[in-house]
Amino acid sequence: MKFQYKRHIAILIFWLFLIYAKTSLAAGLVPCTGPEGTPVPCTICHLLVLISNIAFFVVKDVMPPLAGLLFLIGGIMMIASAGSEERYKKGRRVIVDTAIGVVIILASWIVVNTLITTIGTQTVNGFSPQNWWQPPMCNS
Repeated sequence: MKFQYKRHIAILIFWLFLIYAKTSLAAGLVPCTGPEGTPVPCTICHLLVLISNIAFFVVKDVMPPLAGLLFLIGGIMMIASAGSEERYKKGRRVIVDTAIGVVIILASWIVVNTLITTIGTQTVNGFSPQNWWQPPMCNS
């Protein structure tokens, strides 16, 4: 019986997204609240913060454990190849593809964060970017 690791990884990713989605919804992706948690009407500023929060969620909460798991799987495949060059190459390919994926995700986060910070500070009232590694906030 052939081990179909792609199917198992897809199922694991699905469950990770469900678990992370539950915890992120509890934290609130859209911060339409004012001082002391009073509700305020959502504006364009809150939409930009939502997009930024989703990007930060993927980069900070989803990508690191998933990349670590895939690096681990690739390493185990390489070690457990038992002299089979084909299995060794598959493990190496998993590691290389994971590294490329991490670079793509981080580069896309840089682009999205730069665009949102630039557009938000130039066009939206109440939008205040923090440090580059923190999500922006709305002043309303």
